[in-house]
Amino acid sequence: MRYKSIVFIGILATLLILAACTKAECKKDADCVKPHFTATCADKTCVYTPIPGECGNGICDGSENKCTCSQDCGECAGNVGKYLVQQCNAQKTDCVQDIPATAQKPITQTRELTAAGSRIAVTTTFNQPFNLLRDQLELAFKLSVLGQGMSDLTVTRLELTGMTPDKRTVSLADKTVHRPLYEGAKAKDHLIIGFPTAERDGELANLNLKVYVDYVLTSGTTTTSKSMILPHPYQALKFAWALPEKSPGCPASCDDGNPGTEDVCGPETQYFCEYRPVPGVCGNGICDGAKNPCTCAQDCGPCAGGGTYTTRSCVSNACITQVKPGIKVQPQSLFDDRDLSAFHLQNNYKYSTPFNIKTDKFSLEFSLYEKQATVNSVKITDIRLLEGTQEIAYAKADKELTSIGQKETVELMIPSLPAAEQEKSLILRVWYEYVQSNQTKQADYTKSLGKIALLNPDV
Repeated sequence: MRYKSIVFIGILATLLILAACTKAECKKDADCVKPHFTATCADKTCVYTPIPGECGNGICDGSENKCTCSQDCGECAGNVGKYLVQQCNAQKTDCVQDIPATAQKPITQTRELTAAGSRIAVTTTFNQPFNLLRDQLELAFKLSVLGQGMSDLTVTRLELTGMTPDKRTVSLADKTVHRPLYEGAKAKDHLIIGFPTAERDGELANLNLKVYVDYVLTSGTTTTSKSMILPHPYQALKFAWALPEKSPGCPASCDDGNPGTEDVCGPETQYFCEYRPVPGVCGNGICDGAKNPCTCAQDCGPCAGGGTYTTRSCVSNACITQVKPGIKVQPQSLFDDRDLSAFHLQNNYKYSTPFNIKTDKFSLEFSLYEKQATVNSVKITDIRLLEGTQEIAYAKADKELTSIGQKETVELMIPSLPAAEQEKSLILRVWYEYVQSNQTKQADYTKSLGKIALLNPDV
């Protein structure tokens, strides 16, 4: 009897153990809860399914990446090559290779380039090491001295080369630009550097920048368009660079604080900041629209300068040339005793120095002093004012002298000048004809007036 009791107790214990082992995990779906998963209760067991695109579901899916969900996609960390580190871009939307800001140092160099009497200071700023897919080489130009006779200086092209460790010279940048240079003002530009390479990082030597400049050269009355190339070698510089697999993307901001430019960055600019001129807005680097030196000196240059007798200044937002206050005008009277064999003239040429072409004129008085009895009349037909062979002014005279002592006056004005102030060596050339013994004869003579300062003010 005792034996049966023991067996019964053993069987009962076994049944209790088995009942405990087969306890249900769930009775309904609500009993199954796990973040970032959907759950169902099937045969008293919870079945979990990852929710697509949710961070924490154990799958790097949807729009997730190492920067938005490291627990599913892994950490964005680790070195790549000598300079690059895996890190999140500025928008935290992608894990990219970049040079940490703490590992970069900005380098600035300034050098004065001299050519044709002009001096241009070039300031270069760039990061070291240099990320070829993010960084740009910044350039600033300042015209400190303008060469004699030179004007309208404009930087038109920038070309940068360098040498690889295997002694190959490679083109790093070649850019067409339009950057006018004015004395005392700065013009800025930038270069995106790139060259074919299979390396992840390295160094370049013998960097050399060529600055192409167009200008106008005035010599006397001749104006010629010219160009020059200013070499700018970066001596003793080792240029360290790194090339990520892809661009780190646009920076957090491209704002240059200039209303004259549209700040653009995106796939169309290869994720570099680009500053596009806004037409007609001051600060766009172009003297366009209604702008002038008085309304936008940074684009059109300063309203300054002048010469010995003239000055430029702003009046009612217009840059005009005026005669300097206090300039003394000297009246000139040049006597010309002209014995022309068949007849004799005694002429008087009056003008002022300096000569303002807007208000002054040459007064040329011709007087018949004597003539041979066979001479019936003398006529002054044409008058030209010349510099060498170039005509400065012309007058059709047709002034006839028939009697001794008769005087006739011809007024001559200079119509225009390309410059506000010029000194010219002028020659007066007079054509005449006379009737002698019923025959008309023609000839001419010249008279040097010497050097005269000609002024062409706006008012």
